[in-house]
Amino acid sequence: MYNSSKKLRYIEYIPVKLYRYSELIWLERSLRLGEFRLRPATDYRNFEGDIARQDDELVRVNTSPASAVIITNLTTGETHKPDSDVTYRSEIRTNYLAMCFSYRWDEKLFDEFHGTDACLVIHSYEEFSERIHVAAEAVLPNWVGHDAPVVYGGRSEYGTVFSKPARFITQHEWRFAWGPPMPVKYIDPIKICIGNIQNIAEIVKRPRYEPVNS
Repeated sequence: MYNSSKKLRYIEYIPVKLYRYSELIWLERSLRLGEFRLRPATDYRNFEGDIARQDDELVRVNTSPASAVIITNLTTGETHKPDSDVTYRSEIRTNYLAMCFSYRWDEKLFDEFHGTDACLVIHSYEEFSERIHVAAEAVLPNWVGHDAPVVYGGRSEYGTVFSKPARFITQHEWRFAWGPPMPVKYIDPIKICIGNIQNIAEIVKRPRYEPVNS
């Protein structure tokens, strides 16, 4: 899922802004201290009752229509079309750390993400992303970090880490992810701190656009 480069940033689409829908108490720490939590991928399986967040982030199951698939016999070179849709499974063989944002403002996401009462709006993606990767690299030497949009119902060119089931498509996720140098099963969550970001971000309370005075 990762290549040998520590930081992969060669993406065609660059978001104008990023949005983090969460609880005000945590977003205020992010705004004033630049504090963010990187969560192990395996944690997401434990969000029972939270359908917006619960997912197996190490396994992806996708289905392609028969018309879009050609099966080739590698021994004979013969090809044929399947009679029915083809389901295939992609599996990530290591745990990893992730942090998720949206790249769209959508008031419906306040309801979709359980417990959300505010949104951290990042007005400068480039500066924010650079600071996040620098801070993460300082505490995760030899890990590989990347950020990119998630592809829904298909496979991202950046691999299974950036691919999710179509049912999550309304989230418009922009994901930051870090993979270890060697496969691991267990990872503890970590916090990184990039310093005060009030010059490039603000907090917006639900249900209407209302910047919080800092």
